[in-house]
Amino acid sequence: MSLIKKPIINYTHREFETIKEDLINYAQKYYPQAFKDFSEASFGSLMLDLTAYIGDVLSFYIDYQANESFLATANEFKNVLNLSKQFGYKYQPNPSSFGAASFFISIPVMAGSIGPNSAYSPILRKGSTFSAFNGALFTLMEDVDFGASKDIVVAASDAAGSAPTGYAVKAEGIVISGELLSNTFTIKSYEKFLRLPLRDANITEVVSVYDSNGNSYYEVDYLTQDVVYVSVTNTGSNQKTVRNILKPISVPRRYVVEHDEDGAYLQFGFGTLDNEQRLLDPTNVILNIFGKDYFPEKSFDPTVLIRTDKLGLVPSDTTLTVVYRKNSTQNINIAANGLRHVVAPQWRFLNQDLLDNNQILQIQNSLEVMNEEPISGDPEALTSTELKQRAYGTYGAQNRAVTKDDYVNLIYNMPANFGQVKKATISRDTDSFNGKNLNLYVKSINANGAFIDTNTTIKQNLVAWINKYKMLGDTIDILDAKVMNLEIFFTAMAYANVNKYDVLQLCINSLAAYYQTLYFDIGEPFSITNIYKILNSVSHVLDVKDVTVVQKFGAGYSDFSIAYEDLISPDGRYLMPPPDVVFELKNLQSNITGEIL
Repeated sequence: MSLIKKPIINYTHREFETIKEDLINYAQKYYPQAFKDFSEASFGSLMLDLTAYIGDVLSFYIDYQANESFLATANEFKNVLNLSKQFGYKYQPNPSSFGAASFFISIPVMAGSIGPNSAYSPILRKGSTFSAFNGALFTLMEDVDFGASKDIVVAASDAAGSAPTGYAVKAEGIVISGELLSNTFTIKSYEKFLRLPLRDANITEVVSVYDSNGNSYYEVDYLTQDVVYVSVTNTGSNQKTVRNILKPISVPRRYVVEHDEDGAYLQFGFGTLDNEQRLLDPTNVILNIFGKDYFPEKSFDPTVLIRTDKLGLVPSDTTLTVVYRKNSTQNINIAANGLRHVVAPQWRFLNQDLLDNNQILQIQNSLEVMNEEPISGDPEALTSTELKQRAYGTYGAQNRAVTKDDYVNLIYNMPANFGQVKKATISRDTDSFNGKNLNLYVKSINANGAFIDTNTTIKQNLVAWINKYKMLGDTIDILDAKVMNLEIFFTAMAYANVNKYDVLQLCINSLAAYYQTLYFDIGEPFSITNIYKILNSVSHVLDVKDVTVVQKFGAGYSDFSIAYEDLISPDGRYLMPPPDVVFELKNLQSNITGEIL
């Protein structure tokens, strides 16, 4: 009795040619009588080609699926985003820009006096909207009280110029990019893990959620967290210096906001009023050892103050209203004096019934707005590579900042509604008294994509954000990184039978395309060898003879300078900046010049 031998199959062959070759060898070896025609025009050759083609496609998709299942090898942005969420990364696709705005109104003179009539000093309400020249909308984040302003000047006087007839009052407030919109959802029966989509472009944050019964829902980082901090008016003796205090409250009604490429959605848990039990006494958690005669290791999570495993109440049999903020344009950065249009102001006059309506209307029509400093954020969309690095940093930081990378990751992950910086780095201040002071260097970009100083409001938000995670003994100074502008000159050789001017333009275009979207990190070296590599890859270029990189000065460029000898590396391959300096190439078509020999 003869044994049937198992065919020998090579499982390492996965592309078309090798699969087809294996199929031919297999047919010739095991079916020599049934299949003899292997010419390219035969039906058998067609079947072999189709089988090899299917095998090649299946191999490709198997490899693709395997690569896209791991963060290190994934390429598609959607897959990188989903894997990053497993690392605990909170995706914020649409950052906001913050800045200070100045507001001006005209108020009349008090009857029988030459002073301003303070009774006509209004309050510009929170929520008033304004627009920039590029159409971007901005919303006032706080009430602006003109009555408290000390910046008052004479705006008009009588014909003789001896007595004022009107005064101009200036006040300041903080504005944020975007406008407030709302969406309502009619929710009928109870549904576990209810998910509500907000399919609107450029959503920056969900401001509030409440139902038709007057219940408010609170956003948390994770559904297992049931504590948020609210601002409560301080009624103590120090209320003049500390207007509000933070108070932790337990929130059975909660949700998380998840962003994706199409918008955002609200995710709820699956609790009901019957199974959500409040447990606000931490000692009850610590001593919950039942009848054991031993004491296991116990820990208390201060973010969990409700005994439940239902992850929060789900709204049902109600109408849910979601108020959110969205950017009106992709470009949310504006230059100084770019905010000039009043769109929808909201007013409040004290004792308005006692005032003249015509005077009130004149005051309202006199409102003007401007921003004396640039308003900036970070409108650039994250690439897959940037998203990976932030996810790695989030996983490594574990909700605290200890190392340098922890701090940098923490800064980049600040919620978008607080504003964002384009580049950040941190280093230890060697001149500090206790050696624990850290210098945080940041930089933002303007509407044209050029580096500018980060405005004061974003820095204040950074302070509040970092204080939640930093080590107790660390002190941090937030400083503006210095910018060093560069220009490039090169000399290359081209083939003899080509137009040298065309080759020169190709070289300039290739370098400009490379540096157009490249933002150097603070303290990152500038590679001169990369320029050689790019130019040598340009068609019709025979060789690159010389490359010179120097600092660019003049109007519109930074005046910060360092001696070239202090920048160039010993081998001449890099420019090495100080830790608080960032390189920048702008106006590329004019700052990249060359000569073709």
